[in-house]
Amino acid sequence: MDYPTYEDVQNARQQLSNLAYAHWIHDDLFKWNWWLQLVLSIVPYIIWWFLLDKRRGIEILLYGAIIAILAIILDNIGTDLLWWEYPDKLVQVVPPLFPADIVLVPVWMMLVYQIFSGSSKLFLIANIILGAFLAFVCEPVFIWMNIYKLYSWNLTYSFLFYIVSSVLARWIVMTMKVRQRQYR
Repeated sequence: MDYPTYEDVQNARQQLSNLAYAHWIHDDLFKWNWWLQLVLSIVPYIIWWFLLDKRRGIEILLYGAIIAILAIILDNIGTDLLWWEYPDKLVQVVPPLFPADIVLVPVWMMLVYQIFSGSSKLFLIANIILGAFLAFVCEPVFIWMNIYKLYSWNLTYSFLFYIVSSVLARWIVMTMKVRQRQYR
């Protein structure tokens, strides 16, 4: 049996890239879902900026960056393994669902972190509520709008991801704060 060479894989990637770009130009760009994703990529950060506790801005932004990185990693794994797909995209060459990975999920979670990070119990309860809202309300709306399509993924897995990522990100930030105080 002949196995594909690296060049075969690269040629297939090039063909896929060309197809995806043509699809994006003709089926996504400037359609209503595209405009919605554009608004969802800008407006939440404007609102977040006005609500941000500027004294803790770097800490909160670090927390949000960790959430965004975890979301991008999961999203790339999930789309690569065909657990889900995004029929409509804002930008063809960025992570699969830019508005969710880089904006919506981190912004909501940063607001929860800002309000509840002082209490582990309240932080966990707030993130369970937020995780349920994101997984069982927001994601079904994205599915209904054909922005998100599930295959072998379950919304319960998303719910668990939101909780685990928020707790992990908080632990990392809190650990860094303790270490920083030790070196002063």
